[in-house]
This record gives sequence, structure tokens and C-alpha cells, in this order.
Amino acid sequence: MPRWSPRPSLPRALAPAPLVLMVRCALVAMAGIPAVQAAGAPAPQAMAADSTRRSYDIGAGPLDLALGDFAARAGVSITMPPALLQGRTSSGLKGQYSVQEGFAQLLAGSGLAVVGGRGGSYVLQAAPAASKAAGNEAMTLATIQVMARRAADGTTEDARSYTSRVTSIASKSDQSFREIPQSVSVITRQQLDDHGSVDIRDALAITPGITSSQLNFDSNYFYSRGFQIDSMQVDGGAPLNIASYTYNVNQNMDFYDRVEVMRGASGLLGGVGDPGGIINVVRKKPLPTARFIIEQQVGSWNHSKTMLDATGPLGLDGRIRGRAVLSYLDTDYFVDIRHQRAPQGYAVLEADLTPRTLLTVGASRAIVDSRGVGGGDVPRYSDGSDIGLPRHTSLTQPWSTAQSRTTELFGALAHEFDNHWKLKLNVMRSTSDYNGTTAFGYGALDKATGKGVAWYGGGHYLYENEQTLADASLSGAFTVAGRTHEFLLGVDRQEIESLWNVGYSPTPTGVQDIDLAHPGAWNPAPANPPSRRYNPWGQTQKGAYGVLRLHPADRLHVILGARVSRYAFNQVYESLAGNGNWTLTSGSRFREPSRTTPYGGVMYDLNDQWTAYLSYASILKPQALSKAGPPPGTSLDPVEGKSYEAGLKGELWEGRANATFSVFNVARTGSAVVDPRYPTSRQEWSGNCCYLPQGKVTSRGFDAELSGEVLPRLQLAAGYTFTRTRDESTRTLFSTITPRHLFKLSTSYTLDGALSRWKVGGSVNVQSRQYVTDTLYDADWNALGTYNFSQPGHAVWNAMAQYQISPRWTATVNVDNLFDKVYYQTVGYATGGNFYGTPRSYLLTLRTQF
Repeated sequence: MPRWSPRPSLPRALAPAPLVLMVRCALVAMAGIPAVQAAGAPAPQAMAADSTRRSYDIGAGPLDLALGDFAARAGVSITMPPALLQGRTSSGLKGQYSVQEGFAQLLAGSGLAVVGGRGGSYVLQAAPAASKAAGNEAMTLATIQVMARRAADGTTEDARSYTSRVTSIASKSDQSFREIPQSVSVITRQQLDDHGSVDIRDALAITPGITSSQLNFDSNYFYSRGFQIDSMQVDGGAPLNIASYTYNVNQNMDFYDRVEVMRGASGLLGGVGDPGGIINVVRKKPLPTARFIIEQQVGSWNHSKTMLDATGPLGLDGRIRGRAVLSYLDTDYFVDIRHQRAPQGYAVLEADLTPRTLLTVGASRAIVDSRGVGGGDVPRYSDGSDIGLPRHTSLTQPWSTAQSRTTELFGALAHEFDNHWKLKLNVMRSTSDYNGTTAFGYGALDKATGKGVAWYGGGHYLYENEQTLADASLSGAFTVAGRTHEFLLGVDRQEIESLWNVGYSPTPTGVQDIDLAHPGAWNPAPANPPSRRYNPWGQTQKGAYGVLRLHPADRLHVILGARVSRYAFNQVYESLAGNGNWTLTSGSRFREPSRTTPYGGVMYDLNDQWTAYLSYASILKPQALSKAGPPPGTSLDPVEGKSYEAGLKGELWEGRANATFSVFNVARTGSAVVDPRYPTSRQEWSGNCCYLPQGKVTSRGFDAELSGEVLPRLQLAAGYTFTRTRDESTRTLFSTITPRHLFKLSTSYTLDGALSRWKVGGSVNVQSRQYVTDTLYDADWNALGTYNFSQPGHAVWNAMAQYQISPRWTATVNVDNLFDKVYYQTVGYATGGNFYGTPRSYLLTLRTQF
């Protein structure tokens, strides 16, 4: 659907091709006539662009993919009716061509041709010798609508690029990167495929500026600029809370088109949380032409994954479209005992209710069966030094199994009014549960005695997490004093309710020592029924937000925004009494009054490619469980996060690449520090007393990122981040797991000439030293000593080679950790939590597309 251009006076080179297509299709929708007739007089810039010769390298394959790729690179739009494309292929395009020459070469021998070109908009139809009916079919309104939507929303599928022209992570309306005064990264579908990404953890591992900490073998926390990322949007809707203990961030990348990450405070649209950033994952959507994809992966440690992806029109001349994706994973891991089996499915329907109204509904379901739960991490010596255990060490048992199930139901409605204003509704319900038993080794190893690590666990754990999300926004443009400006107004709501029930084995834990060289068997008695429950753990936040984008001059742009939020929290901890009744052990209820988080930015276009910007963003994080004295205490005010950022953004090489250079200063103030006037008290899962809101943490640094086609046939995504965090209250380093220097690079290069069927590439993650400070205690909680567990800086290299067997078949080989570097993915503590990085591994992917 069309988006009103905020920069009408700038040259066309500044406006991405999707915007041109959207405007053309808006005219079609208003007038109800073919796109070529509605285009009007040719624009001088478009005429010049059509005659300009550019270099292209488009591989052989399905005709619709080749035409779409060519149009995106040429900066023009094309309308393609599904009936004309069925079963047709292209031999590709290499060399320098004008737009007309390129289309002619791609369509040679197909019996098809393009017409139009006025204003950069083309329509595919049967060649003059074909029937008139086919030509008329190519101009149906439904076909034009579908192509307009796909071009407008930043879809990266089929773009074959490591960047995207637009993103919606910083607003509910699609914006180019230069219109967002914060650092944004996009991991596109092409980069996900080249890297062989299985889930979102793989995607974030190659995202600039992002580090992760592994909680267990299935769960990770993610960090940006030293702070945890608390929120994740799906299709730009209200945020999921991903910092909850009962929610695992493990989205299957087979279901998604791209992953977007914005670094810095995100309170405007992300609600409450830390000022690190926000993630937005965008689902695959139905395509206007029929397509069927089969993908099979096989790799190290018996890895096998099968994916089937079917999409296309379902009826009413393409006004109803569907897509279904099935995925099945069956794999061992590099650690002993560990095995996982995961059947998953995703389905989505789109319907053009009217020429300007799009309805989307869908669902996904994931079932994950795991064996060897609890293993994967290793301890250290009690003095903090590394034991040097083999990487396959796993301190767990085969009977330690779990099943998790996750279901998502979602819907969206988008309607565009006559005055270019757009209404969006987005709802989602996510439910997940976990049922498992666990066994793990815990404790620091004494060098002298060889003891200290013992078996723990044996418990039965039941988790549930339900999140209901809703978002509604209205956006559009208005004119004041002859200049066009934009406005966004919206409301959202997040409701979370979860529970955690635990039953323990009667067998004592922590008393049977483990021989780390030969862990052996441990068989405690089966766990009793649940005796402790945390039910419910609930959180509700409601918000209203607004953004005003002003354009007082051709090159000057000002953004003003704010969010008003309300927050409520409820937590209950109960235990099973001897009489069989549940009794309240502790509880906490908390309600935060309305709070406002402002947002602002200024951007100035230095020229047709570069924009300088300055921004301010804020966020709040309630701390209900930290109480101010006197006892029993009252909850402290929320922590405040503020993020300042300044930099340059560039759209380079006619929009084929994006660049960002920025400096940032992030501050988190008001966090709890111990109040020396009162004795400390701790009520498990209920709240601690007593504290003062005097903590302050800062993070300062520099970001540099370049992504896209930097040379013909060369795709690159490179990012360097320098981060320095500091706890101002204690004058110490705040986030020791955040490396001061972090560099990530991913590349792919399609060879030329006789080797053009080959594509080669690779990636590397380079980071500086990181460490964790840990204090060891005896059984009576007397401190035994404090140690720093350090890991030196290191680099992990990966390689990729792909061969195009035929226009429909490709084979890709990925070798991760090419030089078999031994390192810790997560540096934990003396007692455990140290996770090795994956050793050298191999992955073969066969893919066919019909």
C-alpha cells in the first residue's frame, strides 16, 4: 500500500524504488484503471534512469525471481500477473544494460514483453502475437495490489541482498534507513540462507553489536551496548517480553523473512525494559505467484532438517493468497547425550477485502522433544582457573528429558483511506508450555581433592507462558504551509501470565560427587508431585504513543515523539503444606502510575546520499521487587534509561547498500543499591529490602556498519562496535560479558564467466577479552574469595560455497568454526554456566524451487 513521500522536492535517487511503485498503485486504486494509464506524464528523472546502462549479474532461475531482482536493482517497478509466469524460467543476465535492454534480454524467447515505463512503472504481458485476453489479464487490479504490497513492506525474500531498502522497526510506517535516527541492522533472507541459520539465535549471532549469554542449552539472553534486550516485536506489533524465565527465544527462521534490530533505548514502541535495543522478526508472507520450495539439510552430529514451503494465489483472481511452511529437525549436538527432535508448522492467509484493505491471519505450532536436558555447561576450578575439559563433556543423564510446545495465533488488518492515511491493527496470542525433568552437575572443582562437583536436579518442572498482544495505529501525511509532514498515533497492550511448578526427588542432591572424566550414571528416585509453585507471574502494560515527523526544509527533518505507559505486576509464591493444602509463602502486587517516555531526533541531508542525525530516546523499567525502607518496604520508582546518539547514514550505490557511523551514550539511572540504614532481608520471588534508587550505569561507544552490494556480485554485511560500560556507583566495569571490541563480517561473491554457477563466501566474528567476576561461598554462606574468570579475545571463521546445479537446484556447503577454535560461547562461574563454542561443523543444504 502506498506511503506518502516526506521528501517530494529531493531527486528521485533518494526515493527507493518501492516508493515509486506504491505511488503508482495508489493512483490505480483511486482511479480503478490500468497502471500504465494512471501513471501520467513521464518524470524526467525516470526517463533518464531508464536509459542509463548499469552492470547486472542475475543468475538463471524462475522468471519471476529474475524479473523482480532486475527491477529492484534497476530502481523501477514491474507488475507481473501469476498466469503468465507459471513454469517459465530465465537464463539470467550478465553485463551492462539499460532498463529496456535488460527486460528484453531476460524475456527473450518467452513470448512475453513489458510495456509502460512511464514514471518507472512496467507491466508484463503477452507479446503482441499472443491473445488480447492475456494482455488484459496482465493489467488486473488484483495483481497490481499484490505487487505493490510486497514492494512496499521491506520484504527481503528474492532480493538476493544483504540489506533492505526500508524497515518499520523504529515506527509503524515503513521508513528508509536514512529516515531513522538510530542504529538499525537487518539480517535478510539471503543472509539467513547463506549462513544456514536454523533459529533466531543463529541470526543474532551474525547481527552487528549483539552479544549473547547462554542460560542453558535451549535459552539465551541477548545484549546490546551492555544491556539486555527485553522486547521482541513480531511483524511490528506490540512487544513480546523475552526476558521472562518461562519464555524461550528460539523462533524457527524457516518461518521468517528477516530479523531487524535497533540498538539503543526503544521505549517509544517497545514499552518497558532496558535501554539496549529491540528486535523485530518479520514473518514470511504469501507470494502472488505459485511456488514450492523443498530444502534438506544434513550435517555434523547427525543433523537433519527438512523444510517444505508452498505459497501462491488461492482464488478470486489472486485476491486470496496463502502460504504454508513445514519444518522437521532431528539432531544430536557436539555435547554427549544431547538430542532434539522438533516438528514445526506455519500457515498464513492474506485477503484483499477491498482494493485498499488487506486482512492477514495465521498460526504457527512448534513441538520440541529434548534428551539430555541440563547438560552442556561445565564448571571451573575453585580458584577460577579453567579445568580444560573436553568440549563434548555433558554433565547430565539420558533420562533427563523435556517437551515444549509453542503456539502462535495472529491477525492483522491494514486499510488505506482516500487521503493517504493508513490504519493498522495487529493482534497476537502466544502460548507455550514446558514439561521436563533435569539432571546437572554443579560446584567448583577443588584442585587438591578433585571433589566439589556433584549431581543436582532430579526435579520435575512445569512452565507455562501466555502473552496476548494488541496494537492499533493510524499514520499519514498532512500539509502545512505548502510542506508535507507525517504523523503517527497508536495504542498497544501487552498481557502476560505465566506459572512455574516444581516437584523434587526425595533423593538428596549435591552429595554424590562427579568424576568429570567419567561422569557415569546417577539415578535418583522419581520426583514427587509439585510442592512449590509460582502462579501466577503476571505483567500488564498499556501504552499510547505518537510520532510527528516534520520537514521544515528540503534537507531538514525533525522527529518528535512520546509514549504514555501504565504498568501492573503480580507475583505469587505458594508451597505445599503437610496437610496437602497450598499456602501463600510470599507475594507481591505492584501498579505503576502513568509514565511518559519522550523521543526526538534531527536529521539533515548533506547530499543525495548522506544524512547527519542526532537523536534522544528513553525507556522505563519497573523494579517492583526492590523495596525502599523501612521494612517491609515499598517498590522503588522505575529505572530510567536514556540513549543519546549522533552519526551519519548513507544510501550508497543507488540504494544497493546502507552505511551507518554513530557514537552513542547510554545511561541507566535509579537502579537499586543497598540502603545501609536497614538490615537486608530477602523473600524468595517476592521482594527484597532495603534499597535506595541511586544506581547509575553508563555505556559509551561507537558503531560502524556497511551492508549490501558493495561491488558487482559481492554482498557484504560488516559491523564494528566499540563499547565501554561502567557502574558509576561502584566505579567498576558494568557488563563484563560485553567485549569492548566486537567485529562481525559476512560476505558472499558470485563468480563470473565460466564459473558463474559458483558462489563463495564466509563470515567471521572477532571479539576482545571478556570475563566474569564471581564470589565463592561455603555451606554457611561465608565468602571464600572473589575471582575473575577471563577469556582472551578470539576470532571464529566460517566458510560457505554454493553451486547452482540447474535453474531450480542449488547445493550449499557451510563449514562453521573453520579453524576449530576452542573458546567459550558464554563465560559463566566457578560452579558452572560455562558453555563451549561449537567445534568445527559441516552442513550441506540441497534446495529446489518449482
